[in-house]
Amino acid sequence: MKHLTPVLTTLLCVSFYSQANTTAAGKTILARGAVVATDATSEQQRSLKRRDTVYGVDKITTGEKSKAQFSMSDGGLIALKENSVLNIANYEFDAGTQKGSASIELIKGGLRSISGVIKKNGGSYNVKTPVGSIGIRGTHFELQLVDGDMYVAVWDGAIDLTLQDNSILSLGSNEAFSFAQVTSVGDVIKTTQAPAIFTQSIASINSNDESEAEQDQIAENSASENNEDADTLLADVYAEQQFQAVSNAALIDQIAQRQGIFNYQATSFDVSSSLGEVSDFSMSMSVDFDNGTVPDGEVSFNDAGGNWYAAYSGFIDLTKLDLAVTFASHNNNKAVGDIDAIFLNDIDTITGDFNLNEISNPAVNSSGSFRLEP
Repeated sequence: MKHLTPVLTTLLCVSFYSQANTTAAGKTILARGAVVATDATSEQQRSLKRRDTVYGVDKITTGEKSKAQFSMSDGGLIALKENSVLNIANYEFDAGTQKGSASIELIKGGLRSISGVIKKNGGSYNVKTPVGSIGIRGTHFELQLVDGDMYVAVWDGAIDLTLQDNSILSLGSNEAFSFAQVTSVGDVIKTTQAPAIFTQSIASINSNDESEAEQDQIAENSASENNEDADTLLADVYAEQQFQAVSNAALIDQIAQRQGIFNYQATSFDVSSSLGEVSDFSMSMSVDFDNGTVPDGEVSFNDAGGNWYAAYSGFIDLTKLDLAVTFASHNNNKAVGDIDAIFLNDIDTITGDFNLNEISNPAVNSSGSFRLEP
C-alpha cells in the first residue's frame, strides 16, 4: 500500500495531462509550406495540414515562404505570416455556455486576428508580445515584429496594449489613433495611417501539394467584356464586401468543411476593353476544396483586336482566392495581368475583378468584374 498512492497519483497526473493535451483550441483552415505544431510539454512535433486540430498546449511555427490560418473553437480567426512563432498558452471555450478565455503569445513574426465569441461574451482574451501585453476589446487587429520593434494596426474595434513600463497604449475605435510602432526600447510612435509594412501581403495562407515554384509562378493575363444583363454594381459589391467576407467566420468554416472539386462558371460580368466593345465572354474556375487550391481557371473574350485569353491558378486564402495569371495573350501578342476574387453566399458564389494588358503595348488593355457560380 505504501507504493500504491504514488502510482495512483502518477496515473491521475498522466490522465489529467492527457485530457488537457487533447483540448482542441481550433483547427487549421489552410497551411502552406513548413507549418509545425510543437507540444509545449512533450516537445513532440507534427506538421500541420488543412483540417488538422491545434491544441491549447501548441507552439506553432511557420517557416520561410510559409503561412497558416486557423479557425478557433469560439469562431475567432488567427492568420500567421511566414517566419512566425505563436504560442497558444490557453484557449478554452464551452460551446454550451458560450463562455471561455484565451491567451496567446506572439514570439516572432506577424499575425492577424479576428476575435470570436469569447470576447463578444465578455471573456478574457489576451495577446502577449515582446513589447507588452494586449487586452482585446473585441476587434480585428494585426501585429508585426521587426528587429525588436512591433507594428500594430487595429482595423476594427479596439485594443489596450500594456507596455513594459506599465503605461497603456489604446488604439482603435473611440481612440485618437488606430496604428502605432512600439520600439524595442519602449518608445511609441502613433500614426493616422497604417505602417507601410502592412501593405505587404499578410498571411495569405493556403495548403497545396504543388511545388513552391509552381505556387509562386506569376506570368501574363488579359480580359474584358460588357453585358447589358450584367450586374453593374458588381465591382462595388466586391469592394464593399471584401473586408466583411474576411471577417465572416461562418463562411470560413463552410470552406473548411466542403470537400471535392467544384467547377464555377460566369453568370454575370461587366468588362471593358481599350479597343471598344467586347463579345463572347466566358470564364471558368476549378476549386479543389480538399487541398485548398485553384488548380486551373480560364478567361476568354473578343474585342476589335482579337481574342483575349488568360489561364490562372492559385489557392484559397480565408474567404478570398489568392490567384496568379500563368499565361495570357491578346490575339498573337503576349499579355500580363492580375485577378482577385472572394467567396460569398455560402461559398456558392465567387465574385472578383481582373486587369490585363499587352506586354509590348500596355495601352492595349482590358479589365472587368465577374460573378461565378457552380
